[in-house]
Amino acid sequence: MSEPISLVIVPVDGSPSSQAAARHASLLARLLETPLQLLHVMPLNPAELSDIPANRQAEADHDRARRQDKATEAFARARKALDPGLAQAPDEVLLEDASFVRHPDRAILEHADQQAGCLLVLGARQLSDVGKFMKGSISNEVVHQARCPVTIVHAKAGLSDAARLGQVLVPVDGSTHCLKATALAGELARHAEVAVELVFCRPDGRPAGTKEKDDSPSGEAFRRAREALGEVPHGIEEVVSEGEHVPEAIVARARHHAEAAPMVVMGRRGLGKWQSSLLGSVSHRVIDLAPCPVTVVT
Repeated sequence: MSEPISLVIVPVDGSPSSQAAARHASLLARLLETPLQLLHVMPLNPAELSDIPANRQAEADHDRARRQDKATEAFARARKALDPGLAQAPDEVLLEDASFVRHPDRAILEHADQQAGCLLVLGARQLSDVGKFMKGSISNEVVHQARCPVTIVHAKAGLSDAARLGQVLVPVDGSTHCLKATALAGELARHAEVAVELVFCRPDGRPAGTKEKDDSPSGEAFRRAREALGEVPHGIEEVVSEGEHVPEAIVARARHHAEAAPMVVMGRRGLGKWQSSLLGSVSHRVIDLAPCPVTVVT
């Protein structure tokens, strides 16, 4: 149901969150036995937007030369952060300003659209909800617009936080997006040799852990999720989580497994940017609050 992952792409800029994302991306590439690609977007400076790119060579344009030096440094820092068990060296791709890169998020999305079966891994940029709405966030934009799965590594994550995967947590509701996410979760769990926890969030005030009938909403969601998961040798657990707010209930389960180095894999309903900003988005709220990487599948 989910397209097999054949390439892991991680945009890098030399920041600590970018390094953590590179470490986690290399872990996923190793587990999934896929190539890893380091991507750096080198945007134009505002003063250069009206220039002709062909007229600006690095040896004559000091601003551009400095940006190229930063790109080199970003790649070098990312390489140092990689999982030591990675089988092959990553490919390095520099998106230069010949195409007038004014919006890094768009450049990343266009590049990802050209790669079949890719998984994007980004470090989160920590902004308040108001800041994200007014200023924007590259990771926010990519999650909203990407046609491929996107993994967000928390802004506070360090290399050690991004170096393990010990539990896969999947919120389930029976939707198509959820089932695509569940299929990817099963693939990750099998390769990482870890267990999967399926979580059905029910904000109706009934006690958490209540036994559900097979024909109940949660029972049907669990049944469909198990079919999408496939075989998981290290086990599948089903949990009914009760709470007024679904994102907080999901995050509570992630915190419950914090010592096991969990990852949340969830579907995105497909709300547009403005709808999500005004109505709220479960996936974005989980990304903001979760103490672990979150993968969103469209």
